[in-house]
Amino acid sequence: MVYQQGDHVCALYLTPEEQLVAAIEYIRAGLARGERCFYVCCEHELPDFRAALKQGGIDVEGEEARGALLLKTKHDGHLEGGRFDPDKMISLLDAAVKDALSAGFKGLCAAGDMTWVLDEVPGTERLAEYEARLNRFYESSHALGLCLYNLKTMAPATIDHCLATHKFVRIEGPILLSNPFYELPEQAFQRTAEPDQVQRKIQQIYSAA
Repeated sequence: MVYQQGDHVCALYLTPEEQLVAAIEYIRAGLARGERCFYVCCEHELPDFRAALKQGGIDVEGEEARGALLLKTKHDGHLEGGRFDPDKMISLLDAAVKDALSAGFKGLCAAGDMTWVLDEVPGTERLAEYEARLNRFYESSHALGLCLYNLKTMAPATIDHCLATHKFVRIEGPILLSNPFYELPEQAFQRTAEPDQVQRKIQQIYSAA
C-alpha cells in the first residue's frame, strides 16, 4: 500500500527516531510525485529536522528554494495565536492546496507532528472534530495528510480519537494498514473517547502487520 491523494493516515511511533523515519519517507514520496510538501514540526526543532531530511537524501535547500518544501513550527501552524482552531487550520490547508496547484505542483502532501496536543491550549478539546473533518477535506482535495502520534507521550484518550479518525495506520516497518477502528466523520465528529480500549486496539493493529 502506498500513499496517494485523498488519504488521511496516522503514523504511530514510540521514539523520535521512528517519527523521523516516517516523516522523511512521507516527504520523499510526496516530492517524487510532484507534490508540494507542507510539514509542521513539534518534537524536533526546525534545524534538526532539516538536518534529518538531508541525511535522508533530500535536497532541503533546493526543494525549499523552488517552493516544493514548506516547513513550519507548531506556532505557525496548529497553535498560531496561542489556541487551536479547527476552522482556521482547515482554511489554512485549503489555501495551501490552492497555492500548490497554482504554483504548478500536482497537489499538497501535508503532515503534522501532533505533539502540540500536549500543550493543551484552548481548542485542543476539538481534536476529534478536526481529525474527523479532515477526512472529508482530503477526499475532496488534491491533497493527502499524515498525522504523527507518539504512543509514549500522548494520553490514551488522544490516541483513541486518533484511531477513530484515520482510515489508514502507519506503523514501524514501515507498514501501512487499513484501520479497523475508523469511524465515519459524521459519527466521530462528537465522539467520546474510550481510553480503556486503546491498548487492546493498538495490540490488534500491530498483530495484523
